[in-house]
Amino acid sequence: MPDHLSLGVLPDLGLRVVFARVADTARASRSLHGLSPTSAYLFAQALAAAALFGATQREGGRANLQIVCDGPLRGLVVDAEPSGALRGYVRVPWVHFAGDPEHAARAALGRQGHLAVRLDPGDGSHQRSLLDLRALSLPEDLRRWFATSQVAAAAADVAVVARGDEPLGDVAGILVQQVRDEDDDEIRAARARVASGALARSLSAGLSGGEIIAAVAGPGFELQADVEVAYRCGCSHARARVAVSALGPAGLAEILGAERKATITCEFCRQQYVLEAEELEEVARKLAEQSAGG
Repeated sequence: MPDHLSLGVLPDLGLRVVFARVADTARASRSLHGLSPTSAYLFAQALAAAALFGATQREGGRANLQIVCDGPLRGLVVDAEPSGALRGYVRVPWVHFAGDPEHAARAALGRQGHLAVRLDPGDGSHQRSLLDLRALSLPEDLRRWFATSQVAAAAADVAVVARGDEPLGDVAGILVQQVRDEDDDEIRAARARVASGALARSLSAGLSGGEIIAAVAGPGFELQADVEVAYRCGCSHARARVAVSALGPAGLAEILGAERKATITCEFCRQQYVLEAEELEEVARKLAEQSAGG
Protein backbone atom coordinates (compact mmCIF):
# COMPACT_ATOMS: atom_id res chain seq x y z
CA MET A 1 0.00 0.00 0.00
CA PRO A 2 1.40 3.45 -0.88
CA ASP A 3 2.20 5.97 1.82
CA HIS A 4 -0.91 7.68 3.08
CA LEU A 5 -2.57 9.96 5.62
CA SER A 6 -5.63 8.71 7.46
CA LEU A 7 -7.82 11.32 9.13
CA GLY A 8 -10.83 10.57 11.26
CA VAL A 9 -12.49 10.61 14.65
CA LEU A 10 -13.19 8.40 17.62
CA PRO A 11 -16.63 9.84 18.41
CA ASP A 12 -17.23 7.84 21.58
CA LEU A 13 -13.93 9.10 23.01
CA GLY A 14 -14.17 12.67 21.74
CA LEU A 15 -10.89 12.42 19.83
CA ARG A 16 -9.57 13.37 16.38
CA VAL A 17 -6.76 11.33 14.82
CA VAL A 18 -4.23 11.86 12.04
CA PHE A 19 -2.11 8.84 11.15
CA ALA A 20 0.70 9.18 8.58
CA ARG A 21 2.71 6.34 7.06
CA VAL A 22 5.71 7.62 5.08
CA ALA A 23 8.22 4.75 4.75
CA ASP A 24 8.28 4.72 0.93
CA THR A 25 8.71 8.50 0.88
CA ALA A 26 11.54 8.30 3.43
CA ARG A 27 13.38 5.66 1.39
CA ALA A 28 12.88 7.63 -1.84
CA SER A 29 14.22 10.76 -0.11
CA ARG A 30 17.26 8.84 1.09
CA SER A 31 18.10 7.91 -2.49
CA LEU A 32 17.30 11.35 -3.89
CA HIS A 33 19.55 13.20 -1.43
CA GLY A 34 22.18 10.49 -0.92
CA LEU A 35 21.56 10.36 2.83
CA SER A 36 23.79 8.33 5.13
CA PRO A 37 21.97 6.21 7.77
CA THR A 38 21.80 8.72 10.63
CA SER A 39 20.83 11.62 8.36
CA ALA A 40 18.20 9.38 6.73
CA TYR A 41 16.82 8.31 10.12
CA LEU A 42 16.35 11.90 11.32
CA PHE A 43 14.90 12.98 7.99
CA ALA A 44 12.41 10.09 8.11
CA GLN A 45 11.27 11.24 11.57
CA ALA A 46 10.90 14.80 10.29
CA LEU A 47 8.88 13.68 7.26
CA ALA A 48 6.42 11.87 9.53
CA ALA A 49 6.16 14.84 11.89
CA ALA A 50 5.67 17.36 9.07
CA ALA A 51 2.99 15.17 7.48
CA LEU A 52 0.97 15.44 10.70
CA PHE A 53 1.23 19.23 10.70
CA GLY A 54 0.43 19.45 6.99
CA ALA A 55 -2.69 17.32 7.35
CA THR A 56 -4.18 19.78 9.85
CA GLN A 57 -4.05 22.73 7.41
CA ARG A 58 -6.81 23.74 5.02
CA GLU A 59 -6.63 23.16 1.27
CA GLY A 60 -3.99 25.48 -0.16
CA GLY A 61 -2.20 25.69 3.17
CA ARG A 62 1.22 24.41 4.12
CA ALA A 63 3.28 23.44 7.14
CA ASN A 64 7.02 23.94 7.41
CA LEU A 65 9.19 22.20 9.99
CA GLN A 66 12.82 23.14 10.52
CA ILE A 67 15.49 21.88 12.86
CA VAL A 68 18.62 23.95 13.47
CA CYS A 69 21.31 22.41 15.66
CA ASP A 70 24.99 22.68 16.55
CA GLY A 71 25.71 19.01 15.83
CA PRO A 72 27.18 17.60 12.61
CA LEU A 73 23.72 17.38 10.99
CA ARG A 74 23.41 21.20 11.22
CA GLY A 75 19.68 20.93 10.57
CA LEU A 76 16.94 19.98 8.15
CA VAL A 77 13.82 21.38 6.50
CA VAL A 78 10.53 19.70 5.54
CA ASP A 79 7.47 21.20 3.81
CA ALA A 80 4.11 19.42 3.98
CA GLU A 81 0.73 20.08 2.38
CA PRO A 82 -2.74 18.72 3.22
CA SER A 83 -2.69 17.10 -0.23
CA GLY A 84 -0.04 14.69 1.08
CA ALA A 85 2.86 16.37 -0.74
CA LEU A 86 6.15 16.27 1.17
CA ARG A 87 9.54 17.71 0.29
CA GLY A 88 12.65 18.70 2.19
CA TYR A 89 16.40 18.41 2.59
CA VAL A 90 19.10 17.76 5.19
CA ARG A 91 21.84 20.34 5.56
CA VAL A 92 24.59 17.71 5.96
CA PRO A 93 23.45 14.49 4.25
CA TRP A 94 26.43 12.24 5.02
CA VAL A 95 26.15 12.06 8.84
CA HIS A 96 26.34 8.59 10.37
CA PHE A 97 27.05 7.23 13.84
CA ALA A 98 27.11 3.49 14.47
CA GLY A 99 24.98 1.84 17.11
CA ASP A 100 21.43 2.49 18.31
CA PRO A 101 19.71 4.83 15.80
CA GLU A 102 18.13 7.03 18.48
CA HIS A 103 21.44 7.53 20.28
CA ALA A 104 23.06 8.23 16.90
CA ALA A 105 20.37 10.80 16.15
CA ARG A 106 21.11 12.65 19.41
CA ALA A 107 24.82 12.67 18.55
CA ALA A 108 24.01 14.11 15.12
CA LEU A 109 21.92 16.90 16.65
CA GLY A 110 24.69 17.89 19.04
CA ARG A 111 24.22 19.75 22.31
CA GLN A 112 21.64 22.38 21.47
CA GLY A 113 19.25 23.52 18.79
CA HIS A 114 15.66 24.46 18.12
CA LEU A 115 12.57 23.26 16.33
CA ALA A 116 10.77 25.89 14.24
CA VAL A 117 7.23 25.24 13.04
CA ARG A 118 5.45 27.52 10.60
CA LEU A 119 1.79 26.86 9.84
CA ASP A 120 0.04 28.52 6.89
CA PRO A 121 -3.59 27.41 7.25
CA GLY A 122 -4.51 28.54 3.73
CA ASP A 123 -6.46 31.64 4.73
CA GLY A 124 -3.64 34.16 4.32
CA SER A 125 -2.54 34.02 7.94
CA HIS A 126 0.41 32.17 9.43
CA GLN A 127 1.64 31.02 12.80
CA ARG A 128 5.28 30.54 13.71
CA SER A 129 6.71 29.02 16.86
CA LEU A 130 10.20 28.23 18.10
CA LEU A 131 11.05 25.53 20.64
CA ASP A 132 14.42 24.64 22.15
CA LEU A 133 15.48 21.02 21.54
CA ARG A 134 15.80 20.15 25.21
CA ALA A 135 15.52 16.37 24.71
CA LEU A 136 17.52 16.41 21.45
CA SER A 137 15.02 13.82 20.26
CA LEU A 138 12.45 14.80 17.65
CA PRO A 139 9.67 12.55 19.05
CA GLU A 140 10.14 13.87 22.59
CA ASP A 141 10.48 17.52 21.57
CA LEU A 142 7.50 17.15 19.22
CA ARG A 143 5.39 16.06 22.19
CA ARG A 144 6.64 19.06 24.18
CA TRP A 145 5.68 21.34 21.27
CA PHE A 146 2.09 20.14 21.52
CA ALA A 147 2.16 20.34 25.31
CA THR A 148 3.20 24.02 25.20
CA SER A 149 1.29 25.21 22.11
CA GLN A 150 -2.15 26.77 21.95
CA VAL A 151 -3.69 23.89 19.99
CA ALA A 152 -6.14 21.43 21.50
CA ALA A 153 -4.84 18.91 24.02
CA ALA A 154 -2.94 16.31 22.04
CA ALA A 155 -0.79 13.20 22.05
CA ALA A 156 1.78 12.88 19.26
CA ASP A 157 4.58 10.56 18.26
CA VAL A 158 6.76 9.57 15.31
CA ALA A 159 8.68 6.32 14.96
CA VAL A 160 11.12 4.60 12.61
CA VAL A 161 11.58 0.84 12.82
CA ALA A 162 13.82 -1.52 10.88
CA ARG A 163 12.71 -4.49 8.76
CA GLY A 164 15.50 -6.98 8.29
CA ASP A 165 18.42 -5.16 6.66
CA GLU A 166 16.29 -2.10 5.88
CA PRO A 167 16.70 0.55 8.63
CA LEU A 168 13.74 2.52 7.27
CA GLY A 169 11.47 -0.51 7.28
CA ASP A 170 8.44 1.41 8.52
CA VAL A 171 8.04 5.10 9.30
CA ALA A 172 4.92 6.65 10.78
CA GLY A 173 3.51 9.44 12.88
CA ILE A 174 0.30 9.81 14.84
CA LEU A 175 -1.49 12.83 16.24
CA VAL A 176 -4.42 12.43 18.62
CA GLN A 177 -6.31 15.61 19.49
CA GLN A 178 -9.11 16.18 21.94
CA VAL A 179 -12.32 17.66 20.57
CA ARG A 180 -13.27 19.24 23.88
CA ASP A 181 -11.26 22.05 25.47
CA GLU A 182 -10.35 20.52 28.79
CA ASP A 183 -8.05 17.55 29.37
CA ASP A 184 -9.94 14.36 30.07
CA ASP A 185 -9.19 10.70 30.70
CA GLU A 186 -9.15 9.74 27.00
CA ILE A 187 -6.39 12.12 25.95
CA ARG A 188 -4.40 11.37 29.09
CA ALA A 189 -4.64 7.66 28.29
CA ALA A 190 -3.44 8.29 24.73
CA ARG A 191 -0.48 10.29 26.04
CA ALA A 192 0.42 7.45 28.39
CA ARG A 193 0.34 4.94 25.55
CA VAL A 194 2.49 7.23 23.39
CA ALA A 195 5.00 7.65 26.22
CA SER A 196 5.20 3.87 26.62
CA GLY A 197 6.21 3.43 22.96
CA ALA A 198 2.92 2.09 21.59
CA LEU A 199 3.54 3.46 18.09
CA ALA A 200 6.97 1.87 17.65
CA ARG A 201 5.74 -1.45 19.10
CA SER A 202 2.77 -1.48 16.74
CA LEU A 203 4.95 -0.76 13.73
CA SER A 204 7.40 -3.50 14.75
CA ALA A 205 4.50 -5.92 15.05
CA GLY A 206 3.39 -5.13 11.49
CA LEU A 207 -0.04 -3.85 12.47
CA SER A 208 -2.34 -2.13 10.00
CA GLY A 209 -3.11 1.57 10.24
CA GLY A 210 -6.45 0.92 11.90
CA GLU A 211 -4.87 -1.42 14.42
CA ILE A 212 -2.17 1.13 15.22
CA ILE A 213 -4.75 3.87 15.78
CA ALA A 214 -6.64 1.57 18.16
CA ALA A 215 -3.43 0.70 20.01
CA VAL A 216 -2.48 4.36 20.50
CA ALA A 217 -5.76 6.31 20.61
CA GLY A 218 -8.40 3.70 21.45
CA PRO A 219 -11.18 1.80 19.66
CA GLY A 220 -13.94 3.05 17.40
CA PHE A 221 -12.01 4.94 14.70
CA GLU A 222 -14.18 6.34 11.90
CA LEU A 223 -12.25 7.24 8.75
CA GLN A 224 -13.14 10.63 7.25
CA ALA A 225 -10.37 11.02 4.66
CA ASP A 226 -7.47 9.01 3.27
CA VAL A 227 -4.83 10.88 1.26
CA GLU A 228 -1.88 9.42 -0.62
CA VAL A 229 1.51 10.75 0.51
CA ALA A 230 4.39 11.27 -1.91
CA TYR A 231 7.55 13.32 -2.32
CA ARG A 232 6.53 16.18 -4.61
CA CYS A 233 8.31 19.45 -5.31
CA GLY A 234 6.75 22.61 -6.73
CA CYS A 235 9.94 24.02 -8.22
CA SER A 236 9.88 25.33 -11.81
CA HIS A 237 11.88 27.29 -14.34
CA ALA A 238 9.83 30.37 -13.42
CA ARG A 239 10.83 30.01 -9.76
CA ALA A 240 14.45 29.62 -10.83
CA ARG A 241 14.14 33.00 -12.55
CA VAL A 242 12.83 34.51 -9.32
CA ALA A 243 15.73 32.98 -7.41
CA VAL A 244 18.36 34.34 -9.78
CA SER A 245 16.77 37.80 -9.71
CA ALA A 246 17.63 37.93 -6.00
CA LEU A 247 21.27 38.36 -7.07
CA GLY A 248 20.39 41.87 -8.15
CA PRO A 249 21.84 43.81 -11.10
CA ALA A 250 25.42 43.60 -9.81
CA GLY A 251 25.28 39.84 -9.29
CA LEU A 252 23.73 39.25 -12.70
CA ALA A 253 26.33 41.45 -14.34
CA GLU A 254 29.07 39.40 -12.69
CA ILE A 255 27.61 36.14 -14.02
CA LEU A 256 27.12 37.59 -17.50
CA GLY A 257 30.70 38.77 -17.52
CA ALA A 258 32.05 35.36 -16.52
CA GLU A 259 30.13 32.16 -17.18
CA ARG A 260 27.33 33.67 -19.31
CA LYS A 261 24.79 31.35 -17.69
CA ALA A 262 23.43 30.40 -14.25
CA THR A 263 22.58 26.93 -13.00
CA ILE A 264 20.02 26.83 -10.19
CA THR A 265 19.71 23.55 -8.28
CA CYS A 266 16.56 22.99 -6.21
CA GLU A 267 17.54 22.03 -2.67
CA PHE A 268 14.37 19.99 -2.30
CA CYS A 269 14.46 17.74 -5.39
CA ARG A 270 17.94 18.31 -6.95
CA GLN A 271 16.37 19.41 -10.26
CA GLN A 272 18.66 21.77 -12.17
CA TYR A 273 17.51 24.79 -14.16
CA VAL A 274 19.90 26.47 -16.57
CA LEU A 275 19.35 30.15 -17.42
CA GLU A 276 21.34 31.16 -20.48
CA ALA A 277 22.77 34.63 -21.15
CA GLU A 278 19.74 35.89 -23.09
CA GLU A 279 17.39 35.03 -20.25
CA LEU A 280 19.72 36.52 -17.64
CA GLU A 281 19.89 39.74 -19.65
CA GLU A 282 16.09 39.84 -19.73
CA VAL A 283 15.91 39.41 -15.94
CA ALA A 284 18.54 42.14 -15.48
CA ARG A 285 16.61 44.47 -17.82
CA LYS A 286 13.38 43.99 -15.86
CA LEU A 287 15.17 44.67 -12.59
CA ALA A 288 16.59 47.88 -14.03
CA GLU A 289 13.12 48.96 -15.23
CA GLN A 290 11.65 48.27 -11.80
CA SER A 291 14.43 50.29 -10.15
CA ALA A 292 13.93 53.20 -12.58
CA GLY A 293 10.20 53.13 -11.92
CA GLY A 294 10.76 53.70 -8.22
